[in-house]
Amino acid sequence: MEVAQAYPPGFPVPAVPDQLLPAHPIRLLVADLDGTLLDARGRVSPGNAAAVRKARAAGIEVVVATGRSWLESRGTLEAIGCEGLMIAAGGATLHDSRSGRILSRRTVEMHLVERICESLIRHGHLAHLLQDPEAAGRDYTLIGEAKLDPASEWWFGVHPVSIRRCRTLEEARPLEATIRAGTVAVAEELAAVAAELREDLGDAVHLQHWSAQTPNEAIGSRIHLLEIFARETNKWTMIEDVLKLRGHAPHEVAAVGDGLNDLQMVGRAGFGVAMGNADPRIAAAAKVAVGHHDRDGFAEAVELILAARRAGRPDGPWGR
Repeated sequence: MEVAQAYPPGFPVPAVPDQLLPAHPIRLLVADLDGTLLDARGRVSPGNAAAVRKARAAGIEVVVATGRSWLESRGTLEAIGCEGLMIAAGGATLHDSRSGRILSRRTVEMHLVERICESLIRHGHLAHLLQDPEAAGRDYTLIGEAKLDPASEWWFGVHPVSIRRCRTLEEARPLEATIRAGTVAVAEELAAVAAELREDLGDAVHLQHWSAQTPNEAIGSRIHLLEIFARETNKWTMIEDVLKLRGHAPHEVAAVGDGLNDLQMVGRAGFGVAMGNADPRIAAAAKVAVGHHDRDGFAEAVELILAARRAGRPDGPWGR
């Protein structure tokens, strides 16, 4: 991985080494939200908003791909005037950006949801189920008698999501509309249950636990989010669905991210970009690193893509 020199947003990038530029025309730019397009306050900076507009003006489709649900992303989508498609829930759902209508979804098999919830409750955690609201009639079902952790209490307080609390698994049925199962807790407390579930479920699911968003931290937080999806569900697998719809190839994709749920898309995109604040595993998988999310690193990534277009010969692959 190379490290790009930081330039002010909108500044023409001069004499960038070829190895820092995409090798092929970029037609689809996929951007994570928290820790990438959003600053430390959870807002889109003027520099990043301008970068989105510049990319679109150059004919590049910008698609948000986030671990949030569509409803939890709605304010950001409106702030950047997002049209077309967006990927939510870590790749489990594909939405129409404006209406939130689900175009594609990957749900966790009901018998697996049951085993996950039973394990979480047995370990003293509150099971969190993110569900298809059109099918379930709510966004989240929380199961068990454990107390809601402070990070989740804050998150649910700032987003207009609907929640159902259930004391038992029986009370929560049916569960077939579940697109993500898991919980939120201190990292050390999740280790045992995560290990047990990995051994129990194997490759029947996609499981990960990593830093959760809190009022003050993202990457590096001691509070972790345990996420369990249907097998082979991640942002890249849903991007592949978008590529089929659009008729693009993987080498025509640029993906920018920072967290563990960005690993596959940053590693497999033609031009994978790690934020300056990225998890080391994301940095290792990326082609290039840009600045911190609180210093318009996303805008730097856009400048690199546009610089490659400016550097292309009129008759070459970058010519327009």
